[in-house]
Amino acid sequence: MKDIIIRALKTFIQGFFGALIITLPTTDLTDMALLKSILIGALAMGISAVMNFILMLWKGGEKNE
Repeated sequence: MKDIIIRALKTFIQGFFGALIITLPTTDLTDMALLKSILIGALAMGISAVMNFILMLWKGGEKNE
């Protein structure tokens, strides 16, 4: 269980910071539309990480039965 949580967090952090590093050098952080799009991207990655976490738990539960 701990391994699954760590992998989900690593995936989220890698994706979020990877996208952030690409967009930061060429962006104006005072632009609210840009900040909203960054937050939407972070939310989407968070949902994906949680969904993968749930799937890993579900698949792990099937193996134990």
